[in-house]
Order: sequence, then C-alpha cells, then structure tokens
Amino acid sequence: MLLKTLAATFAAALALAPAMTNGAAATAGGSYQVEIIVFQLVNPSGDEDLSAPAEGRGFSGVYQSADPPPKVLKTLTAGQLQMGGLASKLRSSGNYRVIAHAGWIQTATAWNRHSGLPLAMAGVDVPGLAGSVYLERGQLLHLGFNLTYDNNNGHTYTLSELRRIKFNEKHYFDHPAIGVIALVNPASAAAAADADTQ
Repeated sequence: MLLKTLAATFAAALALAPAMTNGAAATAGGSYQVEIIVFQLVNPSGDEDLSAPAEGRGFSGVYQSADPPPKVLKTLTAGQLQMGGLASKLRSSGNYRVIAHAGWIQTATAWNRHSGLPLAMAGVDVPGLAGSVYLERGQLLHLGFNLTYDNNNGHTYTLSELRRIKFNEKHYFDHPAIGVIALVNPASAAAAADADTQ
C-alpha cells in the first residue's frame, strides 16, 4: 500500500514538473505581463566595435509571421511596474542611462515563429529606439529582442537575442553598449479581464 502511494505521488510530481520548472505553463487567457528596462552604458569600452551588427543569438536568422500574431492587451502605468527600484538604481549609479522603462500585457505566439511585437505597439516611443519583442510559448517560454538604438552621436547599436526564461525572474539581455532587463509573469486573472474590456 505504501509503495503504491509513493509511486502515485512520484508519478503526480513528474506530471507537474514541466509546468513547475520551465515557467511555460499556459495561463487562463494565454496572456503575460512583460516589463522591460532598456539602458545604455554611459562610457562603453573602446576595445570593441559597438556598432557591429548583432549576431542574432537564438533567432537562427529566421523570422516568420504568426497566426494569430502577438497582441498587446493593455499597457501598464508607472504605478503598475515592478522594477521601478531597479530603474532608479541604474539612473543614480552614474554608469547607466535608462532609455526606456515600460510594461504591458500581451499574448504569446507559438514557439519558433519569431513573429515580433513592435515596441510602438507596446507603448514604447523613444527617439532612436526601434525594434520588436518576441514572446513565444511551446513546452518552454522564450523571450527575445531585436532592437536598434541610435544614440544621436553617430553610433547605432543593435541587440538581438532570444532565450528561454522563467516567470518572476529578472533576465538580462546584453550588448557591450546597451542592455535590457526583462521580467515576465502570467497576467493575473483580474488584469487579463480588465485588459479584455479595453
């Protein structure tokens, strides 16, 4: 009897393990809260060609349309953002300049479609900053960015990277001159319902 109980418990734990560990369990409405801080290093190293095109880590050079495409359900107010303290620390350090700090609720596309959500659709309107955010859900959840930033001083920087993420963890996407810190969580039922009425 004890052996049967242990076997059943172990089997149940294995069944739940992918949802618990990979951070990609489907949410009720399939919607996610995404928050990003895009920042620039004030004095980047002179040892690298910072304007060189990014290698597109994780994208494999393939971009496809998705049906349905990613959709913004709601943009977040400053009071709804969770990384305000981190953005303040970056600003006060003197080493970084925060280019954008924004958040929104969006749907995800199927894994490996590489169909991005333009920054402007997410409410990010910063001179010189352009590109897309990629949120893809399969067995695992992936987040990516394909961004360009023209700092108006004769330099254009690019950041292109896609990687697996987990909920409620800050993820850093780097480039020698610019970077993105991102936080993704399932949208709460209340937030998703509120977004659907927008």
